Amino acid sequence: MGSRVGRLLLTPVTSEHLAFLATHLRDADVQELRASQGDSLCMLAILQQSVTVSAECWVATTQAGEAVAVFGVAPIPQAAGYAAPWMLGTDTLARHGKDIVQLGKRFAERWGAEYDRLINFVDTRNIKSIAWLRHSGYSVRPAQPHGVNGELFHLFERCA
Repeated sequence: MGSRVGRLLLTPVTSEHLAFLATHLRDADVQELRASQGDSLCMLAILQQSVTVSAECWVATTQAGEAVAVFGVAPIPQAAGYAAPWMLGTDTLARHGKDIVQLGKRFAERWGAEYDRLINFVDTRNIKSIAWLRHSGYSVRPAQPHGVNGELFHLFERCA
């Protein structure tokens, strides 16, 4: 079994978690995925691929076992020492704000000790995720075109 962050339990990812999350992702996360990768996405396939490429991956659940978010860190093969942290969640995230910030800080520090640079992109419309990234210790850069149609995204990063 995993550990606890506030009222959330961290557990290894299961196919049941991914199936639930695929049909319950926050609109902001679905919108971001479509902007970065295209409209004809299968959310379950994206979640499965994200887990597959990650060196470490967890699901945050409520005490009752409901999956709230899945998150991980994926090494970037083209850049030694670089990795991409990511998180996708449900609307239930909003009820666990303090716990999610604590979780973000914990893993940013942990992964920051393992990798030289943590880096990824966040859709400019994903306001809650941008605030969470800042609270978790990431620098959020000015918006730039990114994704399949050149939508605006912020690069976020944390250096060792």
